[in-house]
Amino acid sequence: MLLQLFFSFFKIGSFTFGGGYAMLPVIQREVVENRRWVEEKEFLEVLGVSQSGPGAVAVNTAIYLGYKIKGVPGSIAATLGVVTPSFLIILALATILQFVVYHPVGEGFFAGIRPAVVGLLISVTINMFNKLEGIHSWFLFFLSALFLIIFSIHPALIILLSALYGGIFFSKDIIKVRGE
Repeated sequence: MLLQLFFSFFKIGSFTFGGGYAMLPVIQREVVENRRWVEEKEFLEVLGVSQSGPGAVAVNTAIYLGYKIKGVPGSIAATLGVVTPSFLIILALATILQFVVYHPVGEGFFAGIRPAVVGLLISVTINMFNKLEGIHSWFLFFLSALFLIIFSIHPALIILLSALYGGIFFSKDIIKVRGE
């Protein structure tokens, strides 16, 4: 199972350009649809937790999912799997980057990747948007977008305030369940 975790996340890290957010649809396909390690709803909760912590979202997601699936060894395997390809690619590119960046083929390569990454980000946004349920989810969505776009509030503060809101609003449900 540890090798499956490592190679699944190695594959994700190998074939995804554009950083952690661009990896999310690939991670979702691998862990929810292909491997069925977690359910769709739980994956969305994992994303919320992963984005609230410091560090890269793909690494945080690998840490969390690896831990959920196989404990600390799973967390290590998934994390090593997702970061190893980037490390190797950056190491290789660092030696030739000065020649590639200013070459017309290199410029074309990066010009082609940018719109694809934007498309992946839009795909994740639409997928998550379609999963919103209830008035509180919609309220937090619009309020977060307003704070981020209009007022340029830092995303970490928005996540913290949303978590606080959820803790206050949903604590009634927790108390009710415990009281039964």
